[in-house]
Amino acid sequence: MSCTSEEIAEKRRMAIERLNARKKCLESQTNSSGGGKPATERSNVLPAQAAAAATGANNKIPLTISTFYGGNQSSFGKSSSSFQAKRGPPAVPYAKPAPKNATPSKVAPVFVRTVTCACSIVSDTRFVVETNGFNEQMIDIFKQIPSKSYEPNSKKWTFEMKDYSLLQERIATLNPHVVLGGIPKFVMQEFASGPKPKPSRICLNAIEPSLVESLLAFQKEGVAFAIDKGGRALIADEMGLGKTYQAIAVADFYQQDWPLLVCTTASTRDSWAHKIRQLLPHIPVHSIAALNGGQDYIGECRVLIASYSMMERCGEKLLDRGFGMLIFDESHTLKNFKAKCTTVAMALAKRARRVVLLSGTPALSRPVELFTQLQMLDGKFCSFKEYSTRYCAGKQSNFGWDATGQSNLAELNLLLARKFMIRRTKDEVMSELTEKNRETVVLDPSYLWTNEEVEGNMSSYAADYSTSKGRQREEALIKYYSVTAEAKAPAVCAYLKEVVKENKKFIVFAHHHVMLDAIEKSLSKQKVDFIRIDGSTRSDLRGALVERFQSKATCRAAVLSLKACNAGITLTAAHLVLFAELDWNPSTLAQAESRAHRIGQADNVTVRYLLAKKTADDIIWTMLQRKQETLSRVGLCNEDFSDASSVQAPCNAGNIEPFLNKSLSPGGGPRKGTLDGFVQRSSPAVPPKQQPTSSTNTKENACFDSFLSPDDDDDDLAGLEL
Repeated sequence: MSCTSEEIAEKRRMAIERLNARKKCLESQTNSSGGGKPATERSNVLPAQAAAAATGANNKIPLTISTFYGGNQSSFGKSSSSFQAKRGPPAVPYAKPAPKNATPSKVAPVFVRTVTCACSIVSDTRFVVETNGFNEQMIDIFKQIPSKSYEPNSKKWTFEMKDYSLLQERIATLNPHVVLGGIPKFVMQEFASGPKPKPSRICLNAIEPSLVESLLAFQKEGVAFAIDKGGRALIADEMGLGKTYQAIAVADFYQQDWPLLVCTTASTRDSWAHKIRQLLPHIPVHSIAALNGGQDYIGECRVLIASYSMMERCGEKLLDRGFGMLIFDESHTLKNFKAKCTTVAMALAKRARRVVLLSGTPALSRPVELFTQLQMLDGKFCSFKEYSTRYCAGKQSNFGWDATGQSNLAELNLLLARKFMIRRTKDEVMSELTEKNRETVVLDPSYLWTNEEVEGNMSSYAADYSTSKGRQREEALIKYYSVTAEAKAPAVCAYLKEVVKENKKFIVFAHHHVMLDAIEKSLSKQKVDFIRIDGSTRSDLRGALVERFQSKATCRAAVLSLKACNAGITLTAAHLVLFAELDWNPSTLAQAESRAHRIGQADNVTVRYLLAKKTADDIIWTMLQRKQETLSRVGLCNEDFSDASSVQAPCNAGNIEPFLNKSLSPGGGPRKGTLDGFVQRSSPAVPPKQQPTSSTNTKENACFDSFLSPDDDDDDLAGLEL
């Protein structure tokens, strides 16, 4: 049914009046909230009554759903009073009365600035507390500890170990404002007894007299240390200090626990057999055997010598034999706990009563590499998570547990020396040992990039490395490293032509076959008598080659693989060691240097690193500095590659400045640690025998705490096959 225009207007007027009435009702309820009628009474006012009272009002209000249905009224077609009676009185929030003796509520911890105190051992009797902020009450507690000592320069507090529990109790009262990061239980248990006396040497009386007489004083100390630890110790003397002699002496002391298993590298297996026969003449020759294959019978031998690869292949056979004493030479080979070789070694160590580890470089780059070796000596010492959290800055990441960092290295060094390891350096115990001079030489750039293809590859890989991240960056660096060998080979050979003129015996280390082949070809053309040992050289021929170089005056050069010959051989006939290529780890280079600089060397040794600018050497040399610095803090590396003096290279290369102390200039100068921009042109054909033109550099004072954090250019590439 349709409505006329007058009816529509009338309905509209009535609707507006009702809306105005409801508005007036809401305003009256708001005005009377502090007095007047009670709320329940006010809520009983009907919309119709309000509309009648406000008839004729002409206030304009916005037309909304809230106003149309009566504001806060929830009744649609029902009376407010009946609906309110059904649901009960309105809920009014109120605050509970506080107790009479109540204290003010604490501030939420998220708004409290917490000062953290990190504790670590600094000596056999004291520990240090490092704070990340200031708290007046904390300082007052420090001052009340009887054994307190404050160092103004470092702003650190140290206390005696006996006051550790007292400090814990008092700092706990300041929580959450001050939190004390405690020392792990496995560390406290080791240092709780205070300083330990030096082990007695009476035990040496039970060892073969001729062997004891051949030992030097520091070697006798090492034998006594291992026996004091129950025959489970790590002898980590610097390379060339006679760790083999010490291990054989310890083994002789524990003959009642034999059969003895010696695990070593393939290149040193024969030399171990020779040394045991020489130093322990009372052991029958037929009781000493070498494991050459899985079918070899080992049931009656008293001494078995095996390579790590054979140990891995014949693990079950060795476990069934039941060796009571183990010697692991170059024990850093067992750094990877996931490797099958390490798994077999761990199983053997668990069953054996005595385990002696030998390594001049127990950790090649990171503290985490020590864990498996420590577990072989004492499986109950601590868990991997405890160790990595304390000493590897272990943390949970998106890819699992990250233990590639480093932390509390000074404490780790003390812990190793107290419980597991004895380590002496050449400077400490062999004052009569000849000097070792390390030098860096920049190769003649005119011999690099002999063709456009190599030059293009070098530029491409350099660009890929600078722009990539993570695993891709590792792969780019490996390719860059490989192409660098090809690019450097002509320049290295040009330098060797000058070295040959000196008429001295020398060693050349390289990694890639392209470099080794180029060096061999160059020496052959110059009719130089030399030996070559790499991974393809049979183990039974290596001893004869080494003997030839050592004894034959006409054999003037040894071309050696960095991976195959960095340990286990003695080449003291050489006085010059050249590195045609670098390696990822400083420990590998230090071991290779010690092939010539060791006991028996009668002359000073010169070590030269042949570097090429605008190659992978820029990146790897910088990487070596940081790794070496970190290992030095743990006490596992005493070399300092930053002290290499600069020498004048042959041809047009000129001098290399002490670039390790250089920084990037504001104007866009050379990058720190690289070779770019630090070569001064000089006259051609300068002989390499000329003395260094600059003094030894001081150590770089750069911060290295972030070295083992997972930054992209410092990934551990030692285990990668290149």
